[in-house]
Amino acid sequence: WIGGRADERVRALSSCLAMMAGQRAGPLEEDLNKNPFLCVLQKSFEGLYRRAVERGDAMLVVPCAECLDGSSFDQVFVETHVLRAAPVPGCFINLCGQGVEVKDSSVHTDLGFAEKRICEVLQTESMYEFGNHFRVLITDRPLIGRF
Repeated sequence: WIGGRADERVRALSSCLAMMAGQRAGPLEEDLNKNPFLCVLQKSFEGLYRRAVERGDAMLVVPCAECLDGSSFDQVFVETHVLRAAPVPGCFINLCGQGVEVKDSSVHTDLGFAEKRICEVLQTESMYEFGNHFRVLITDRPLIGRF
């Protein structure tokens, strides 16, 4: 070490390594109570949300808040992200009648979509409302629209 500053450099390196060890690996978890899409779904589309959840086979694809910067949500956008189980494992039909496949840690748009898209699942949650449990997949982008 030049100039006899070895102790200072060791302390700085140790401090840096300690800070890095305390950090989480990966992104922070999404707070679903603050997700703009889920809030709009629950408030502005409450009837649709209630009917989907009460059926007992619903799964919601919720785009992360970061990818929704300033987006507005119409009926088609909302119905695209509400899924019902199909007879084939891993396959779902959204409320627009389009096919969606969930495999590994991604959601694939399939049958009926204008654009094929693969959305990464960032987080999986279980929710309970209206007497039923259902899964919520938080993804890195929406199934349709800009991202």
